[in-house]
Amino acid sequence: MAVTKHAFSQDGKVDEYVLSNSVGTKVYLTTWGARLTRFIVKDSEDKPRDIVAGFETYEKWQESLDIDDPYFGATIGRVAGRIQPCDKVEIGGSQCQLTENQPNKVCLHGGKHGFDKKIFQAHVHEQSDVSSITFTYVSADGEEGFPGEIELSITYSLDNDNGLHLDYAGKLISGTESVLNPTNHTYWNLTGFEEPTVHNHTCQLLATYYMDTCVDKPMVPNGELLPVHGTKLDFASAPRRVGDELETFDKDKERGYDHVFVHNDQQTATDAVVREVARVESACSGLRLTVLSDQPAIVLYTGNWISNELVGKYGVRYGNYAALALETQKLANAVNIPWFRNEVLLTPDRPFTHRTIFRIDHI
Repeated sequence: MAVTKHAFSQDGKVDEYVLSNSVGTKVYLTTWGARLTRFIVKDSEDKPRDIVAGFETYEKWQESLDIDDPYFGATIGRVAGRIQPCDKVEIGGSQCQLTENQPNKVCLHGGKHGFDKKIFQAHVHEQSDVSSITFTYVSADGEEGFPGEIELSITYSLDNDNGLHLDYAGKLISGTESVLNPTNHTYWNLTGFEEPTVHNHTCQLLATYYMDTCVDKPMVPNGELLPVHGTKLDFASAPRRVGDELETFDKDKERGYDHVFVHNDQQTATDAVVREVARVESACSGLRLTVLSDQPAIVLYTGNWISNELVGKYGVRYGNYAALALETQKLANAVNIPWFRNEVLLTPDRPFTHRTIFRIDHI
């Protein structure tokens, strides 16, 4: 199936690729941050909708960073989420000082210049049944404070059932040990932003636990897994309207959902089965997003801090809760949690793999 290419930046150094399938769906991806920039799919009335947040060009994206950086569509790495404290992280027998890009010794989403800010190399695959492209980036030893030279590849494949497959492969090129826990940070609004927020989306997460956080640092996981049952984090018992509990969050601290949900309470290094982990629906568009993954955790983030000064594609003004992210990954802050740290270690004899599928169909 077809894969086309065009310039995404004025100087031609950043490209955008379009994956297409037989039912008219188009997925746009750029070499800058291996980002998903558009996902155009027909709704239940055969109307095309672009259901992800982003900007038209590389230059527009750069301008937006002066206002806010929600990581729209980006590949996050080396490590997704918050590492805290980040100034004395034990990796490969040494204490590493990672880049602090949030207060209180927090390294968020790989640091100040993580994978989301890097230009990846692209390779298009010639296949008849899917549209497919691989993005590859080599991260130097010491980048953002992380030890070891590593290579990460992400293959995006679009099938004829509107499934977008993400297959990650990572390896340590030099050094004895590093850490790797990437994710994709696409923001979804299944109405194509006809509804300006995701309050009316319904969501179900097939996760029975969540990671508790530090009392004095409410966004930093402390390693304890707690049951979601009976809490406002219970998306497992039944589908729930996303907006039902948003107003109950502390507006100065959390504002909404930004939690690590865990599929069971065990260390799941051997649980590599791809299974359904989340389902989101919009009655407005009649679209449903199903997420399948082999990862032990998923972060539901409801765009709590998106600036209302951001104006994206088609002149859409974003803001708090404009879209939601579903970030499949291993457990956050794992490198600082003895009983989870082995999950994110990368060694010469232990390469990294991760598979996630975002599938769109009609309710």
